[in-house]
Amino acid sequence: MHNEGDADLVVLGGGLAGLTFAWEAGHRGRQVSILECQPQVGGLARTLVFNGYRFDLGGHRFVSAWPEVTQWVQEVMADDLVSVVRRSRIHLGGRYVDYPLQFPNAFTAFSFPQAIRILASYLYASLRRNDQPDISFEDWVVRRFGRGLYDIYFRPYTEKVWGIPCAELSADWASQRIQLPSLTAAVRSSLFRQQSPPATLVSRFLYPTLGIGSLPERIVAQAQATGRVTLHLNSTVERLEPDGRAWRVYYRQDGQESTIAGRQVISTIPLDTLVRALPLGDGVAELSRALAYRGIICVLLAVDGPRISQDTWTYFPDHRLIFGRIHEPVNWSRLMAPPGKTSLCLEIFSSEGDGVWQETDERLVDCALADLNRLRLLTPDRVEAAWVTRVTHAYPIYRVGYARVLRQARELIARWPTLHLLGRTGEFEYLNMDAVILRALRLADRLADDR
Repeated sequence: MHNEGDADLVVLGGGLAGLTFAWEAGHRGRQVSILECQPQVGGLARTLVFNGYRFDLGGHRFVSAWPEVTQWVQEVMADDLVSVVRRSRIHLGGRYVDYPLQFPNAFTAFSFPQAIRILASYLYASLRRNDQPDISFEDWVVRRFGRGLYDIYFRPYTEKVWGIPCAELSADWASQRIQLPSLTAAVRSSLFRQQSPPATLVSRFLYPTLGIGSLPERIVAQAQATGRVTLHLNSTVERLEPDGRAWRVYYRQDGQESTIAGRQVISTIPLDTLVRALPLGDGVAELSRALAYRGIICVLLAVDGPRISQDTWTYFPDHRLIFGRIHEPVNWSRLMAPPGKTSLCLEIFSSEGDGVWQETDERLVDCALADLNRLRLLTPDRVEAAWVTRVTHAYPIYRVGYARVLRQARELIARWPTLHLLGRTGEFEYLNMDAVILRALRLADRLADDR
C-alpha cells in the first residue's frame, strides 16, 4: 500500500463543489489534497472533446442572484464568458412551444378540448384547495395547476426524467423546481415582466466559450498554482477511518491501494457511496439504497452542415422517444464545433441496471438517430461520428420519504464534526451551480482558521 502522506484538508471529489472549496482554501494558506475518480475534473460540469467537437454533459448555464458569486466566476474565467439568449422549447402534441410554458399563448399548444379541461380542472382544484400537506409531486402540482395541465404537461416529462410515478416523487421537488406557485401566477408572470425572475425563467445566462468544463479546469489550475493544492485523478475512495483527531482515507489509484491522512474531510462524492465507506455499523446497506441517484446517458453526435435549431434546450416528454432532452452546443458557443459543423447532445434518463442502461452504445445511437429522423430534426446521413457516455450519479432522487432517510444519514455523519458534506451530489440536494459555488466558498471561509 502506498502512503501519500498528510494533508490539512482532504477533498473527496473533483467536481465544481470540491474544486471551488480547494481554490478558496488554497488561497487562504491551507494544504489540500483532492481525490477524483475520473481522469478529468469537473464531475457533471465537465466538457468532453472528440475530434474537435466539444460536449457538455447535458449543458450547464451559469446565472446567479448573488453578485459575489458572479464576480468570482468572472474573475476565475478572466471574462472568457459569453452572454447567451435562452430559448428553450418543449415538444407537445407534435408542436414546439416555449418551455417553461408562457401563458396565455401556451394554450395554443393544446387542442380546444384540452384547453377547456385545463381551465376547468384548475378552477375545480382552486375551489377544493385546503390546508392538507402535499406529500407527492402529484399532490403539489394538481392542487396548484389542476389535473388537466398535470396530465398533459407536468406528469409525462417528470416521470420520464425520474423513472418513477409522480405519486412516488416528493412534493419537495415541485416546490424547489417549479418557481411559480399556481396557474394564475404563471399567467401573471407571462403578462408582466418580473424585475428579478426565478433562475428557471431567466432569458439570458453566462457560458464559457469552450464549454462549461473550462470553469472547473480554470479553478483547479489556479488552485494548484498556489502550491498548496494537490490533485489525484483516477482515485476512487474505498473507505474512511477516524484516526485520533484526524482521518485516514483509503483509495485506489490506477489499481494501487493508497492512503492519505487529513485533519478535515470535505465529501462531495455521492452520499450513498460515503455512507458505505464509513464505519457506521448495521443498517448502512439499507440506508445507502434509500439515497438513490438518477443517471443519464449522453449520446453525442458530430453533425455535418448548418445548425439544426436555435434552441438552447429542447424537451421531449413523449415516452416513445428514447431521449428526454437535447441541446446543440453551437447555440451556446460557436467554438463548440469545427467551422461549418454542428453537433447534438441527447440525454437519455436512466439508472444503472435499467434495460436502457445495459444497451450497447451502437443500439443507443441507432435508436436516437431513428427518433431524430422521425421528428424531422436530423437525417442519419448528416452524422459523421457518435459517442456515448454514462453518468451514474447525475441527480439525487427525491422519493417520498427521502427527507427522513437524509436526516438519518446526516445525524450519523454529524458524530464526526471534521467530516463535511458539500455540493449537489455530496449533500443530496438539487443545487444550481451558483449555490454550489456559494456553499463551497462559505465552507472554506468557515474552516479557514480551524487548524
